[in-house]
Amino acid sequence: MSILKMNEKRVRPVVFAVTGLFLCLTALFFAPVDIPHKLCLPMGVLVLSSLWLTPWEIFMALFFSILGDYFGSCGIFLAQMGSFAVGHIFYIIFFVRRFHRKVEPDRKMTAKAKGYFMMLSICVLSLLALVFVRVVPCAPAGVLRTGVSIYAVLICTMLLAALMQRSLLYALGALLFVISDFILAWNKFVEPVPYRDILVLGTYLSAQWLLFVRATPYRVKHPVHLLRF
Repeated sequence: MSILKMNEKRVRPVVFAVTGLFLCLTALFFAPVDIPHKLCLPMGVLVLSSLWLTPWEIFMALFFSILGDYFGSCGIFLAQMGSFAVGHIFYIIFFVRRFHRKVEPDRKMTAKAKGYFMMLSICVLSLLALVFVRVVPCAPAGVLRTGVSIYAVLICTMLLAALMQRSLLYALGALLFVISDFILAWNKFVEPVPYRDILVLGTYLSAQWLLFVRATPYRVKHPVHLLRF
């Protein structure tokens, strides 16, 4: 349930308007224009509109994400990572609540569903193991390394929860979020990554938009069942 109410007839045009403005501000972000904290502009559109369009957990996740963007633009990495960690906690809460409300009653955790869950768990745990083997040891010992370890567990948990939603957009959004942070961490702690800014921020903004738009009440008129929009 969203924090503020919106007439159902306005959902479709508002979602399209928000998406258009988001894309324009994203293009402005990548343009060679010097604007302080300009990553907060496209994210601010999602945060503000999520008050009417998405459940409160998504609003909180986006709010702490934009807070992380602000700290990142100020060069305060620990505060940036901490804000995004809190954002992932709200994403996890949303996905867990949605799974028990919508997905589990439909699937009733059959043997096939349990097998699917085990397969996803193995894949996510393999990714987490890779992070702990290749990235975490390269982080400076102490608070930062501990923070990176906790953050890795949280974002992988968020990915697993998103993959369990039977939704292509949730899964793709969470996966892009993980890719963005993996590239960021690899560049910061392991070795430089070519075109890191485009790769990190392109995947990050795409991830946030996908998670946002899927959480809105807007649905296509003729959904493709395989995509589970």
